[in-house]
Amino acid sequence: MYHDVCASVPDPDVPASAASYHVSRQRFVSHLDAIQRSGRRVITAGDYARGVKDDSVVITFDDGWSGTFDLAVPILRQAGWPATIFVTRDFLGRRHFGHDSSLRDAAAAGMELGVHGTTHRMLSSCTAQEQLWEFRACKEHLEAALGLRVESASQPGGDWNTEIVTAARAAGLKCLGTSRPGGNGPRTDLFALRRVAIKSSTTERDVARFCSGRMGREVTRWTMLQLPRRLLGMKNYSRLRRILVDEKQGRTVEVFKP
Repeated sequence: MYHDVCASVPDPDVPASAASYHVSRQRFVSHLDAIQRSGRRVITAGDYARGVKDDSVVITFDDGWSGTFDLAVPILRQAGWPATIFVTRDFLGRRHFGHDSSLRDAAAAGMELGVHGTTHRMLSSCTAQEQLWEFRACKEHLEAALGLRVESASQPGGDWNTEIVTAARAAGLKCLGTSRPGGNGPRTDLFALRRVAIKSSTTERDVARFCSGRMGREVTRWTMLQLPRRLLGMKNYSRLRRILVDEKQGRTVEVFKP
């Protein structure tokens, strides 16, 4: 689960809470080298949902950052590999993010485009009707821009519950990526797909470890964070994290505000 690829370091006005998930171009290339050495097949989330599962890796990007389209897509195209880019509709056209033309260029390069919400709200704080709209409005925008069916999604902030799944199904989606780390097998629910977060500090060795199925430390950390997330709620937890991290680093620009 990537978010963005930057030339060397993130733009100074990108909040630190977001920048920590942005990897350099050089590091991204090293990650792809590790995947290639693993011998695993690279497929899209849609491929996985359709049953292509054995010995595979799915490379995903969340939000629709500009570096995903400008840097990551050409690298992936050169490697002959697809990726799934989950886009937040209302981020399109904003500073640091892609445009509708970016979506079309990525699709032409063999990438899959998917839904990452309309406004990037934490879905557990929304009503059932709002959850459905968050999926459906984004899906409809992507389909109109691309002229293609869009059936894959991930939810903002890793915010997952059964009500969110119900909304995703009702919107006509076929799979939903979470932020819970781990591998996916024959019994994994397609609406609870596990993904391991890639950070700016993630090394080539880490990616090799993920490809071999060894994600114990990431699973442990995720499990430990569930208590504060449950106590605060995902909306308040995410807001508090951004305040603490961004103010500490002197970066307070709110790029995720709906």
